[in-house]
Amino acid sequence: MKETFLNLLIVEDNPFIGKNILDAAKEIDRLKDIYITKSLQEAISIFNKTNFDLIVLDLKLPDGNGIELLRILQENKKETKVFVFSISTELRKTCFKYGAFAFFDKAKDFDELIEAIKNA
Repeated sequence: MKETFLNLLIVEDNPFIGKNILDAAKEIDRLKDIYITKSLQEAISIFNKTNFDLIVLDLKLPDGNGIELLRILQENKKETKVFVFSISTELRKTCFKYGAFAFFDKAKDFDELIEAIKNA
């Protein structure tokens, strides 16, 4: 059976957290291309040029809210799995309303996030 390789976009403005996600993602053999960005507008720009299978999305970004990217994905009927990784747990229901695949609490769910990416 041929293994499917996936593209990942990481949208995270905290350089430490972004690097931790990136380093862990590099250890996942199924990931072909990994992109990382720190802003909503850059994420939208990259997304419009590349098809992503997976996105790790922070909600609080310097230039807006990650929910805007969820709305864009939903409007364009994209099949991308979005893993929201945020401290804004009060927005969990809103994220699912706009098509998030999973929501992880940034304060405690790092290992669960990485495991979900591995199993995507």
